[in-house]
Amino acid sequence: MTKFRHPSILSLTCLLIWGIVSFLFLPDVFQVFSFVFLIPWAWQDGFKGLRWVAPIVVGYNLLQHLIPTPNLDLDSLIITTLPGLVALTLVAFLRQRDQRTQGELEQSLRFMQVLEEGSLNISSSNDPLELTDTAMEALYNLGIAPHLAFIRFREGKPVVVSAKGALDRYRGRHLPQQKLSTHASLSDSFTIGSYLEGIPESAGWSTAAVPVSARQNRPLGVVILAREGNRPFQPDEKALATSLGRVLGAQLGQMEALKQQEDAYDGTLRALGLALEWRDHETQGHTKRVVAWADQLAHDLNLDPLTRKFLRWGAYLHDIGKLSIPDGILRKPDKLTVEEWEVMKSHVTLGWEMLSRVPFLPQETLEVVRYHHESWDGSGYPSGLKGEDIPVLARVFAVVDTFDALYSPRPYKRAWKPAEIIEELQRLKGKKLDPKLVDIFIKDITSPSGVQAVEKAAPARAQARREGLKVDG
Repeated sequence: MTKFRHPSILSLTCLLIWGIVSFLFLPDVFQVFSFVFLIPWAWQDGFKGLRWVAPIVVGYNLLQHLIPTPNLDLDSLIITTLPGLVALTLVAFLRQRDQRTQGELEQSLRFMQVLEEGSLNISSSNDPLELTDTAMEALYNLGIAPHLAFIRFREGKPVVVSAKGALDRYRGRHLPQQKLSTHASLSDSFTIGSYLEGIPESAGWSTAAVPVSARQNRPLGVVILAREGNRPFQPDEKALATSLGRVLGAQLGQMEALKQQEDAYDGTLRALGLALEWRDHETQGHTKRVVAWADQLAHDLNLDPLTRKFLRWGAYLHDIGKLSIPDGILRKPDKLTVEEWEVMKSHVTLGWEMLSRVPFLPQETLEVVRYHHESWDGSGYPSGLKGEDIPVLARVFAVVDTFDALYSPRPYKRAWKPAEIIEELQRLKGKKLDPKLVDIFIKDITSPSGVQAVEKAAPARAQARREGLKVDG
């Protein structure tokens, strides 16, 4: 098996057989073809093989001139030896070029695979930090630079968002040089040394920079490439880094644009919720509190971030339908009549109808608005849903909405004490509220962090006292 894995043994064996046959039956001039049997060896090892092949050719032809009768003729030796050496050298050269081309092809294929895998991973990232770390990992895997940093500008100062190699220790920190501005990231021709000034080990580095931009060339930052020694980065290496930088910029820009859009949605919906509070003075602060508690309860249920966002939107908008309720009913200090109560109950369907026309609101948010007054035992409104037929986000919100209604003072009631609230929540288990959710929520509000969160609502009680309302505790 060895001779097939490496042709040297096979080549020498064939040469020996040729030598015996030619010595016995052929004229000396046929020795010029002896090099043919060494071609596989030269082809296998390229120029490295010539270190062994060339001496063998010379030695073989020399022996042919010395055995059996010494007849060393220099011209004859050259004629029989030189063509073989030239031919083997040409074979070695062609092999070396083939190996180099193959190596470059394999390297290009590896780069393409890394770029493809990196681009896919970048595109599937869920948040900006994961995105930048994924991009740095892909760039690191290219093998063109062992030291990497993605730099963004915060308050005009360069901050390392993500890094690899020796620059990783600066992750999350300002670089020592603080005099740069965002204008630096618009060009790839600025002095890169300014970025690394103050980093001791960078004195002997070769460096390059790749600007990262979103659409319309909006600058997002710059990627630093660095490696030891005087080895400037070549255009093809910069092109590879630029390819990943473009993917990073496009994805990061889109992600930030979506985040800004979501923040705008969030702010708009919060403003709508607050608009009701300004109209219904007795519920001021209610929206902020129920949003916080609902998100905590959703976290305890291991709901995913997107579902929690939809719940938060529902909490902002849950009583938006009350904007359609006449002031005489909404702000009536006395007990509502049967007819007035029916009008009041209509706020959930009115709110649902109003919000159904908003194209970006998901079904989960609309369900919170429509069904947050449904009861576990089926006695709620507007549809009389029962148990788990009630959407889970509506059940979650019902618990925190009930809690805040008990905890906060109203013109017609005092604020309940924590012990009274817990007792009432226990009583409502299996009736108005989901028993499992009540148990989880009680653990929340009785934990040390939960007690602190409850205490943050104390200003609502102080405000009630200032307005002369009857408040206990």
